[in-house]
Amino acid sequence: MPILDIGYREWQGERSPAWTRAWVVASTGVSLVWRGMWIKRLLMLMVMPSLVAAIFVAIFEQFASSSTTQNEVVRMILSGPSSSQMAREAGLSLDEIREDPSKARHFAWTYILFVLFRYPQSVGMILLVGLVAPRLISFDLRSRGYLLYLSRPLTPGEYVIGKAGVLCVLLFSIVTLPSLAIYLAGLCLSTDPGAIWVTWDIPFRIIAASVVLILPTTAIALALSSLTQESRYAGFSWFAVWILGQVTYSAMWAATEMIRTQAQGYRAGEFISTKYSPVIMFSPYESLGYIQKQVFSLLPAGESRLEPWILMIAVTIIGYSIAYWRVARTLKA
Repeated sequence: MPILDIGYREWQGERSPAWTRAWVVASTGVSLVWRGMWIKRLLMLMVMPSLVAAIFVAIFEQFASSSTTQNEVVRMILSGPSSSQMAREAGLSLDEIREDPSKARHFAWTYILFVLFRYPQSVGMILLVGLVAPRLISFDLRSRGYLLYLSRPLTPGEYVIGKAGVLCVLLFSIVTLPSLAIYLAGLCLSTDPGAIWVTWDIPFRIIAASVVLILPTTAIALALSSLTQESRYAGFSWFAVWILGQVTYSAMWAATEMIRTQAQGYRAGEFISTKYSPVIMFSPYESLGYIQKQVFSLLPAGESRLEPWILMIAVTIIGYSIAYWRVARTLKA
């Protein structure tokens, strides 16, 4: 065959369906990430808080099934100021809980899962994404590896979705799967056959809370990764978004609470407001926490606000749009 006849030729073999192309990128990325020892250690570390949450569910079910430990159930549910306030806001009467602790089952399970989402899993998400996401697009832009991907029948949008799939798979494994496993363990440990009818909506709330956590965070991470060819800059920016946002929120919240306590005649430290404050919009962590509290129905009636939802949707759209624009622009250049 003459050398001039050698070149790009149309693929004559069988093609995979178009909807699986992004999954090929995601599966390749997950396999590469899984080779890192630190990622494996972090994923194993993230299992420990889930085990603790499962133990709390088991303790609750053990107490609720025994008629001699009903007061212990009430004490466990109302042991902290946050849980006791949420219980009252959920319409749970202390006398009703003493007479039938199973009435508090839905609240107890959702509160335990919310705490798991709010603290260990959210912090683990920040660390995991900070280790993995900076290299996803920036490394391809620096090494021009995206040309290898896009030389195949793959669009820039499918490329971005595939990279997002890497983070989604990892976050699903540390957020959604452990929470669903805790719910199933609670059903297995419960001696009440009606437990499934009381808690049937919790799996859907877990999935919704996972989506709320995963979508905007992956959008921010991919946007930062696509804006630079140096992954260390993307990693620094990722952690800066969370740290600076939390510092700004804490400072503004403390200032507004000080003004409110002085206006209402309280001395410092005597009054802590639990109502919605617009300053949470400055902190991605607090905004996600407020939305997750809504998803788990732990807010009092009439306290739900749409502003954090609008912010989350806007961040998701803008983040993915930036990543797509950067990849498409680089390809055209």
